[in-house]
Amino acid sequence: MNQVRIHGDPFGDDLPASLLRSFLRLALGSGIRCALSLAAVQPREPGADEREVPLTDGVRDLRVGTRLPPAEIDLLLRAAGEAVAATAPVLVFAPAAARADALRTAGLAWPKAAAVLPVREGATAPDLLERLRAELRWSGCEHPPHALDERELAHWLTLPPRCDDGVLVGVGGGDFASGLDLLVTIWRQRFAGHGPRLRLVLPNAAASTVQSLRERLGEHAAAAELVVSPFEPAHARDAVAIVLPYRRYQGGRELVLALASGRPVCISRFAATVSLLTSPGICLPIGGRNVADEAVEPAHFAPHPAALLAAIKQAMGDAAQAGGLGRRARIHVVEELTRARPTVPPPPVVSVRGDRPTVVLQAPFLETSSSAELSLATAAALLRRGRVDLRLVTDGPFRSDLATLRARAPELEPLLVRDPGTVDLWLSSGWPVRADRPTCRSWALRIDQEYGSLPLELTPHVTQDADTVVVHSEHVHRTLAAAGRPMHGMKVIPHGVDAAMHEQAVPDPAIVAWKQRRPAVLFCGGLIWRKGFDVWLRAVLAAWQQNPDFCLVVKTVGHDAHYGRFHLGELLERVRNTPGAPPVLVIDRELTRAELASVYTACDVLLHPYRGEGFCLPVLEARACGLPVLATAGGATEALMAGPGAIRIPSARREVDMPSAFVGTPWVFEPSGDDAARLLAEALANLPALQRDARAFAKSVRAAYGWDSAAAAIEELAFAAMGKRRVPLPEPVVTLAPAQPRGEVVIPVPLRV
Repeated sequence: MNQVRIHGDPFGDDLPASLLRSFLRLALGSGIRCALSLAAVQPREPGADEREVPLTDGVRDLRVGTRLPPAEIDLLLRAAGEAVAATAPVLVFAPAAARADALRTAGLAWPKAAAVLPVREGATAPDLLERLRAELRWSGCEHPPHALDERELAHWLTLPPRCDDGVLVGVGGGDFASGLDLLVTIWRQRFAGHGPRLRLVLPNAAASTVQSLRERLGEHAAAAELVVSPFEPAHARDAVAIVLPYRRYQGGRELVLALASGRPVCISRFAATVSLLTSPGICLPIGGRNVADEAVEPAHFAPHPAALLAAIKQAMGDAAQAGGLGRRARIHVVEELTRARPTVPPPPVVSVRGDRPTVVLQAPFLETSSSAELSLATAAALLRRGRVDLRLVTDGPFRSDLATLRARAPELEPLLVRDPGTVDLWLSSGWPVRADRPTCRSWALRIDQEYGSLPLELTPHVTQDADTVVVHSEHVHRTLAAAGRPMHGMKVIPHGVDAAMHEQAVPDPAIVAWKQRRPAVLFCGGLIWRKGFDVWLRAVLAAWQQNPDFCLVVKTVGHDAHYGRFHLGELLERVRNTPGAPPVLVIDRELTRAELASVYTACDVLLHPYRGEGFCLPVLEARACGLPVLATAGGATEALMAGPGAIRIPSARREVDMPSAFVGTPWVFEPSGDDAARLLAEALANLPALQRDARAFAKSVRAAYGWDSAAAAIEELAFAAMGKRRVPLPEPVVTLAPAQPRGEVVIPVPLRV
C-alpha cells in the first residue's frame, strides 16, 4: 500500500531533478516503495567526464550520460527496476514550462493511478512525502478478486533465471477443464525422448485423474513426473516454460504464480483468462475457438494443438526473448495482480446525449506509425462531421509527445482521455491486437493481416468475440472469412487519403535540386522483406543496366520503432557504396503530411513490389499526388490500382514459414523481379505520357478514397450500437470480478489531469 510511481528525469542538473532525487532518498528511507518511470527520461550521449548508465523497464531500453555520483546512480537504478501497482499515485517532476504536458502524459500512461500529482516550485521532500501519505489514506485499499497477497508472491518474484535446458511444467487439475491431456499428447508426439522432461503439477487431483494421465503418457511415463500438490516455487525453479492449456478457467492461484515465476508462460487466452493478461508481451497465448454447449461437455474453449505446440517452441527458443517475457510478466503481476493496492478512482459522470452515440478510438496516438496516422485521420474526420461524441484512448509505450500531436492535429489533443467510461462503440487499432472486451455496447477491432492467413494467437477475440471486425481491403476480408469470422460481423472500410496529398503539392526543392532533372524512382515504407525492398533493389539495378539515367529516393518508415530487428538497411548501404550504382537519396526523418506530399510530387514514379500488405497507404497517397505507380498484382492494392497511371507487377502465391501458428498456411504474393525491372524500364521510357495519365486521374482517386466516407461508415456502427443502450452490456463467458451496477441515464466522461 505504501507505494508511489515517480515521473520525471532524475539525471539532469535542474531543480526538478534535484528534488526528485531528494524525495526518492527520503521515501525509500521511510519505507515507501518507489518505482521510477522511464517515460520522461531522455537518452543522452555521455560527455568526456560522464558515466553511461543503461536503463530498461522491460519495454524501453536507453542509455543516459550523467555526472551523478555512483551512490545516486545506484539509488536511481534501484527505483527504475522496481514495480508498483498500476493504481499507485504518480508524482510528476517537471520544469514549470513543461509541467502541464508532463502531468497529462503521466495520467494517460497510468490511467488507473489513484492520483496524478504535480510537484510545484517551493515544494520540499518532506512536504511531498506527507502529501503522498495523505493521498494513500484518502484513496483507500482494494483487493481484486483474482489477485494474490504480496507474501505469497514474494518467493515467486525472486526465483533465479530460468533453466534453458529445464523441464516443461504443466499445471492444473488434470481434468478436461485444465487441458493437460493436450499437453501430454503434444509432449509425447514432439518432445518425449529428445526434448525436455515433463512435470505435471496437479493440485487436489483425484487418484483416478492421476492414473488417467499416467495411462495417456504410456511408454513415456518414466520420463514424466506427476506431482499431486499445490503449485510451489520448487516446481518452477528448473522450468524452461510453464504451460496452462485451459479449456475452462474458474479462478485459482496457478495462473498468477506462473506469471510471477519469471518463466515463459504458454496459456489459453479467451474470455475467462484475458482479464488477467491485459499487458502486452507477458505470455505466449494459445489460440483456439469458443465451443458452445455440447452433449458431452458444456461450453468451453478449445485450444488449437498447433497453437499449443508453437507457443511451447517459442518458449524454449531464444533465451533473451524468454527473459524479456518473464520480466514483463513479473511487472504485470505487481502492477495488476497484487492485493492491497490503492483503489482505482471512480470516473466522473455526465448525462448521456440522446442524439449522438459515444465513440472511442483506441490506437498508439503518441507514436509515428501508419496505425497512429490512420487513426488520427479517422478521428479528425469524425470530429469534422460532428455526429458522435468522440474520445481517444492511446496505447503505450509513448514514442512521441503531446507537442508532436498538437502540431499534427491540435483539435484532437483535448480528446485524449484516461478513462472514457461506458461508450456505445469502441474501435481498437494497432498491434498487439486488443484481446479483452472494453466497457462498451459494441466492440470493433481494426485488423490488417498481410500473410493470407490469420495467426492463431488472434483467435477467438478476432474470429468470435469482437462484435465487428473492420478491415480495409478485400484481401484481408477474404483472409478473415477463411479463418471462420462470420461475414455479417465484418465491414470493409477503405482508408482515406489526407487532404495534403494532391498533385498540386509543391515538389520538395531539396529533392528537385539533388536529382538534377533525372527521373526519380521512389520507395516509401519499411525496408523489410514483406514490403519487397529486396525486390525493389533488384528491379532498379536491373533497369539501371538498360538505361543508367535515373536516380533513387528511399523514404524509410518505422526503422527504429517497428522494424529494427529485421530491416534490410544493410542492402541499401551496399548499393550506396558500390561504384557505378544509381545515385540514392535516403530520407529517414519524420515528415509532416505536407512534406510527405512534396516528396511524392518531387519524384517521378513509385515502385512498390510488396509481398504482403493489409492496405498499403503509400500506393494510395502516391496515386492521389498524381504519381505513376508500379505495384504487386493480386494483393490488397488491387482496388487502388484502377484507372490510368497504375501498372501491376505479375506475382505468384508463395507459402512462407512463420514462427507462430496460423489458422491455415501463411502465404504472400511473390512479385516477379524480372517483370518489375522490365515494367520499370518501360515506364521510364514512356514517362511523360504515364505522368500525364496519372496526374489526370489523381482527382478521381481522392474522390473515391475520402476520410469522410470512412468516418460515415464508422458512424453507422456507432448509431447501431447506440440502439443497444436499453440492452444489458455483454458479459464475458466467465468473469472473475463481481458484476458492476449499470446505469442507463449517465455514463463516465473523460477524466482529465
